Amino acid sequence: MEHYFTTPIYYVNAAPHIGTAYTTLAADTLARYWRKKLGREYVRFTTGTDENSQKTLSAAAAKGQSVEEYLSEMADEFVDCWGQLGIDYDDFIRTTEPRHESTVQRLVTQLMENGDVYLGDYEGMYCSRCETFLKESELNEAGQCPDHLIAPEKIKEKNYFFRLSKYQDWLLELLQGGFLKPEKRANELISLIKNEGLDDISISREGAEIGIAHPSDPNHKLYVWTEALMNYYTSIDRPELNHFWHGEVTHLVGKDITRFHCLIWPAMLHSLGLPLPKQVFAHGFFTINGQKMSKSLGNAVEPRALAQKYGADALRIALLSAFAFGNDGDFSEDHLAEVYRTKLAGGLGNLVNRVITLIDKYYNGDKSTLPVAPAVIHVEAFGKHMEALELYRACEVFFDLIDQTNKQLADAEPWKAPDKQAPEVLALFAGQLATLEALSDMAEVLLPEAAKRLKLMLGNAQKTGERVILFPQIEA
Repeated sequence: MEHYFTTPIYYVNAAPHIGTAYTTLAADTLARYWRKKLGREYVRFTTGTDENSQKTLSAAAAKGQSVEEYLSEMADEFVDCWGQLGIDYDDFIRTTEPRHESTVQRLVTQLMENGDVYLGDYEGMYCSRCETFLKESELNEAGQCPDHLIAPEKIKEKNYFFRLSKYQDWLLELLQGGFLKPEKRANELISLIKNEGLDDISISREGAEIGIAHPSDPNHKLYVWTEALMNYYTSIDRPELNHFWHGEVTHLVGKDITRFHCLIWPAMLHSLGLPLPKQVFAHGFFTINGQKMSKSLGNAVEPRALAQKYGADALRIALLSAFAFGNDGDFSEDHLAEVYRTKLAGGLGNLVNRVITLIDKYYNGDKSTLPVAPAVIHVEAFGKHMEALELYRACEVFFDLIDQTNKQLADAEPWKAPDKQAPEVLALFAGQLATLEALSDMAEVLLPEAAKRLKLMLGNAQKTGERVILFPQIEA
């Protein structure tokens, strides 16, 4: 069965940061796992930029650019960042592209024909920072948007609405059935539905300066959080790709946008008669050195700088192994440096160098000298954790195997054996070599650049390969 992985499409009011990198690296890692298992033709991975935001106008004005210039420059920022981080996506979608506008207008037209969109009056509160309509119950004690700590704007206008309330019971059943993971995130939305119920939602703004026009009323621009969700379908909205939507679709999102992805989006898909994603997975948020990441604190981490210093592989595995995927956690450069020094250079790099060096020395690199080794049991556990989206656990399996294999070599001390052809010595090196092969397969998922160098050292079925440095020394 095909697998389709998506990240959120990212606002272009700021350059990529460590949080957006985390989501994108996680999706990329999952896509790499399934491509290796099934073949690239059975896996699709998309990311992109959310460009129809009102924030875009002020951001472009602040830089003295036209909206088009600003959007192009910021999209290039994300493409460049993902390139430097080794992200191998199949599609980078921008919501200002004609293909997206075409898909959105067609889907909204279908929603109208199904009787689920109507024109009505909206009177309430709107946060311009997160571009979200808010209920009184969603404000903090000071009457502010809890995310941006500003008082929302009170507005009254004609809007088009989607009949979300119609699908309340169906959504409750969906969430209780495991549609959203981790379970604690689903419980938050289940509690919301049970305690407050769901109202119909506005899907347009009259007179907005930017956005996709409503298909039957050009005076209205479609609300960004309506049309942006449709990007996931736009990416496969071609006959040769549409089969991916009928496979296993997994949306990776931050925990702050589950309402859009797990209430509005599935309800619209249900109205349209389209299959639902298999799962939405909401990851947690970072603190940086124990502090909440924010522009005002000046502690937003630029991922490209870290990737240039330590390598994209090290950044990937340091992020994924920092804490359980789905939880909140802390990240620091100290943690990254420690992972690089002890787990990568001192762990994997040291192990590979020692084993290949000894096999070259004692057997002239001839693998046929060694017996067939038993299968490495860690491989099955690694796969189970990857398929359960337990990326932290998969990293643990990888690092545990490195540690155990290093310890086995140190305890056995084969360099002290008087007869290097003794059965127990040959069996030891056969097992060590089999472990390196298993680690190289896991590294294709977790450390794709280092995996290429590791495979060079492992050589072919008959002989070990050339000696290379897996993880060069990093200056302090």
